[in-house]
This record gives sequence, C-alpha cells and structure tokens, in this order.
Amino acid sequence: MSLRFTRQFSSAQASLFFGKLNKQLTATKPKPHVVTTLNKPIGFQEPPKPTDNNGDQRSVTQKFRDFMDRDKNTERQKELEREISKSGMYDVYTYRKTNGKLFLAPPSYWRAEKSLFFPNMQGEDLTNGKTKQTCDVLQGKISIVRIYTSQIGEKSSQSFFKVAEDQESFLSKSGYEDFLAKYPRSQIIDINVTENAFKASFVQLSKGNLRSLNHPSRHNKYFIVPKKTLSLDLRETLHCDNTYGGFIYVLDHEGKIRWAACGEATKEERDLLWRTVRGLEREYKALFPAKE
Repeated sequence: MSLRFTRQFSSAQASLFFGKLNKQLTATKPKPHVVTTLNKPIGFQEPPKPTDNNGDQRSVTQKFRDFMDRDKNTERQKELEREISKSGMYDVYTYRKTNGKLFLAPPSYWRAEKSLFFPNMQGEDLTNGKTKQTCDVLQGKISIVRIYTSQIGEKSSQSFFKVAEDQESFLSKSGYEDFLAKYPRSQIIDINVTENAFKASFVQLSKGNLRSLNHPSRHNKYFIVPKKTLSLDLRETLHCDNTYGGFIYVLDHEGKIRWAACGEATKEERDLLWRTVRGLEREYKALFPAKE
C-alpha cells in the first residue's frame, strides 16, 4: 500500500514538474520579429526626471522583503522569461534577417503635441568619472541621439552623419565644427550601452581614445550607460532592444522624440533626418526669437 502511494505521488510530482517546465519553455520561446513602420510616436508620457532609471536603489531589507513576496517573485519571473526570450542568439538571428532594419523610419517627423518624451538615462561621460543624467543635457537644444551596444551598431549609426562624399562626417572633430555652424541650435548625443562588466571595463580603458576622437564640446554629451539600468520595458518602448542595432532619435528642445531610425542609413532616411533637424530648428527659432 505504501509503495503504491509513493509511486502515485512521484508520478504526480513528475507530471507537475514537467508541466511547469513546459510552461516556462513556452514562455521563453521568442516570437518572430516583425518589421513595422513607426507611424505612431514612441516614447513616454511623462517628462524624464534625474531619479529615473538609476538602477536598483533598494535597501538590503527591501530586497529581502521583495524576495519573500510571492506577487513580486511572479512578476520578476515573467520579466526574466522575457529577457531570456531576447537572448544573444535571437538578437544575432534577427539582426541578420533584417540587416539591421529592425523598424522602418516614419515618413515625416511627428508633431510636437503628439510626440512623447525620451527617458532619462544615467552614466558617465568623457569629462570625468562622475555619474551624469541625460535629461540634464537634453533640454533647450535639438538633439540627435544615437544608441548602440556593439561596434556593428555604432558603425551603422555613423552612416546618418556623412551627409556628402566631399564632407567630413559630423561625428569627426572638424566635421562637428561644420555641424555647429550649420545647426547652431542642435547637438549630437552618444549613448554607448555597456552590456556587461567586461565591456564596461573595456570602454573605461578606451576613454582617452574616445576623448581624442570626439570634439571637446561633445565630451559631456557622450554617455556610457550600463544596460542593467535600462529595463526591457524601456528598451522595447524605444524599439532599441537588439544588442547589435544602431538607433537614431531626433529630439526637440523639450526632449520629445520627433523622429527615429535604425540600421544603415538609406539616402532617403539621411535626407529626412536632416530635414527634420532643420524643421525643429525653425520651430525653436519661432518659439524663442529673443534667443537669436
């Protein structure tokens, strides 16, 4: 009798275990990536604050309480399942399949009243080792923001800044002088997302080289941001959740996203980016004529 009960109990437990395992495997199975045009504005409803996206600020006591909280554990498990579904191999496959065009740029820039805010991100710049907030530099200027995690993404995003064959890229030292002369109300922001501690260490060691490559006025506009401070929800909202992609965002003086693109620039996309910048500069001039 006892042996029969043990066998039945073990069978039931095994069935429950494999049922849960199958459910988790199903949850972590990645969905096929669908390339869509960004017809609707992307971003966040609320303006960014310096306290946003600063990493895990919980105390040890709060972490223990959260660990013992069943609802929060369930929520964390779902978040981990989503993270696992976006593994490195999935990113490689998706990047190759789309050739870096993870979404298609909108055909024109979004109106200010419809546009949404770019979030705050925290990281070091090239001036010193202190932590800075991106929201502090995104106000009062038109900003062309590029986000990348890999060299592939960084290189593909460069293609938006080479506007003519006989001109230097706006990212170069001399090219940035031309950029400032042509677009005096604008700035270029780099957000280099470090995926892990190894890459963060490598970027730290490369700071001197990065300073030498970038115009001095851009040193406080080049941010090194740990990926762990950027939630999957944030990355999905900005459509920059692929490790190998290079992403471009054009922001107005309020920090609202007015246009976005990714991957290698087509001629049409490059022309549209700079048409957007010129349009936003005209908007700014009309709003603040006294500053001219």
